Amino acid sequence: MHLEVACQVVHSLHGVGTVESLETKEVLGRETRFATISFQDDRLKIMVNLDQRNSMLRPLMNAPQVESILDYLRSHCNDAVITKSTHRYNLNLQKIKSGDVNSLCQVIKELSGLLEEKRLTQKEHSMLEQSRKILASELSSVKQRPQEEMIELICQTCGVTAEVSKS
Repeated sequence: MHLEVACQVVHSLHGVGTVESLETKEVLGRETRFATISFQDDRLKIMVNLDQRNSMLRPLMNAPQVESILDYLRSHCNDAVITKSTHRYNLNLQKIKSGDVNSLCQVIKELSGLLEEKRLTQKEHSMLEQSRKILASELSSVKQRPQEEMIELICQTCGVTAEVSKS
């Protein structure tokens, strides 16, 4: 992935961030490339090793992908939901960390369905909220709309009422 200062990227755990700087440092005798990325209006800054195989960064989706993502949220069905919450949580965390937007949507869809049945643990409820925020931050950047509006769109697309999603 080619990065430049001031470009936007998606970090799988923090959402959309802006590249502030690119630098090369010597680590353990090897030249290593790093990017400093700021998130949430500079409330969070992280340094990401770009030479690491899984830096958890990816480029923003493009505008045509937005509708396919929303279609995916509408159509994806949960055939076999794992009943043990700790195993389900760990599996969902792996999906989120993968950086794949479709995997993130799977997590949102599955947890939204469980939320309607009132079968979420507190950790899973937090995971659902964070997953929605990550996807909403990307949709907000791509569509140039407020993030709150995108969270509402995600909830509507998943068929979750606003009252259920805020419980």
